[in-house]
Amino acid sequence: MDTPENRLSDYIDALNVERDPEKHRGSADTPELAKLLAAVRLVRSLREPVLPDPGYPQRLSQAVSGNIKKHNPANLPQVAVTIPESGRRIYEKAGWWRRRWALPSVTIAIAGVLLFAFLTNGAGLFNRDVAYAMEKAVDQLSSYHGVLETRTTNAAGKELEVRRMEIWYEGDKYAVRQDDDTLSRQFDGTLTVDNGERRWQVRPQDKELELIPPYPPDSYVDLRVEASWALRYPHTVVGSEAIAGRQAKKLKISPPGGLPYFLWIDAETNLPVQSQTALQGGVQTTSTFLSFEPNVRIGPSIFTYNPPAGYRVIEDNPMQLVATAQEAAVTSGLTPLFPQEAPNRIFASKGRIVLDYGETGIMETVATGSFESKFLNNFLLGTAAGGPLEVIQGIRLRWRQNGIEIRVEGPQTVELARQIAPDLTLPDPGADLVGKAQVKVPADLESAKAEQLQADAGHSPSADKVSPLEVSFTFVNLKVSPQGTSGAPKIPYTSCKLVANNGAEAVVAVADGPVNQVYLKRLVRQDTGIWSVVGYDSR
Repeated sequence: MDTPENRLSDYIDALNVERDPEKHRGSADTPELAKLLAAVRLVRSLREPVLPDPGYPQRLSQAVSGNIKKHNPANLPQVAVTIPESGRRIYEKAGWWRRRWALPSVTIAIAGVLLFAFLTNGAGLFNRDVAYAMEKAVDQLSSYHGVLETRTTNAAGKELEVRRMEIWYEGDKYAVRQDDDTLSRQFDGTLTVDNGERRWQVRPQDKELELIPPYPPDSYVDLRVEASWALRYPHTVVGSEAIAGRQAKKLKISPPGGLPYFLWIDAETNLPVQSQTALQGGVQTTSTFLSFEPNVRIGPSIFTYNPPAGYRVIEDNPMQLVATAQEAAVTSGLTPLFPQEAPNRIFASKGRIVLDYGETGIMETVATGSFESKFLNNFLLGTAAGGPLEVIQGIRLRWRQNGIEIRVEGPQTVELARQIAPDLTLPDPGADLVGKAQVKVPADLESAKAEQLQADAGHSPSADKVSPLEVSFTFVNLKVSPQGTSGAPKIPYTSCKLVANNGAEAVVAVADGPVNQVYLKRLVRQDTGIWSVVGYDSR
């Protein structure tokens, strides 16, 4: 049987007879086994140390034993040592190793230490890495049909929204029908389809079909994306839970520059069955597959472009598949910025270009107006091309360069973005942003804790403190008027601009009034807590 134990045994035998194991048995097929085999090679390369004389080991042993007895005589009673029956059985079983190792005793001891380290590091040979197993399972997934439920809650657990989506996925094609929106039902029945050549959305309530720009599917649709992120980013198994009737391992994933999130992996199929975003801005989303049918036959009609009778077709600015950057420039009217790595496909329309890298997508559009974030409560701030860089969850980046607004999303986000903007710098959570404040504001931790509880429950006005801009706006107006922001504020909200945010600390510049800059910190929770003013600069 080709088990990990047999692979390891045969590998040792081959080394002992001076044969190349890779040539006869092939290379390791898991990262854990590869580590073990590398350790075995390292141990096999060791040789017996040169000793001063044949009697040196005995003299050294006697000297060490005498020194121990001298300091701890009570710990070494002079009694006969016997091996219990259970220990004798273990010792006899250990002969399997002795028969296969033609190595000196000192080397065997070192081997034991190395192998123990590999087998007990949390992802050893007999405890396969969950993310690696998921990637292998997803690679074998040719198609699936499932129902996904998403629940959005606040920090107190209050349910804000529930939606269900029916998903069909096959290769580079997918379709998503939103079956339920318990709040407004505005999108109930909306069907989004991408057949690899074009992408469109059918909206029954409006009797419309709109051609929309192609873009890589969300991670909840293309499970390869989830698997890729989990394997690429630091991750640990933190427990096991029953999800929709299936036992699943809970994985904590920590993307660089972003907040940790969780993924549950079906213990039987190794496929992802649930994900949960980080709590940001007092909001968290949990997505669960209520049903999942892998590798099923999907009828071709679901991916066929066929506008329903009586529907208005909207295609004012359809995206076109183009072959070169020059064609993209002519079609879009932009001077595109391409990474060094060539995309799989290029789409273009007037004022827009999409670069398809499979799991990662890049969209370039004309930059208009000022660079304002649509995620005031949920983003960090870095730098790129000499300007601000919006960072969402560590996997979505947005910035402006040469008159073009660039958005990158997917597992290759940072790698591809740096090929366009080499100076791209992600926010450093450990950076001291508030230490430069000219005037220190005493921190009231107890008040912050009380307000955090109110914000978690979704109550105002504490809920506004999840935004550093809102907190700064209130603070600077209280500096010029006891009424603060009630009535007509003296300093408008548009005067406040976020200039730095590393997730734990933030800096807001103020264009008007006696305060030039406001320094803020999350006093209660460093990752998702409310903001408190801890200092400011006078104008």
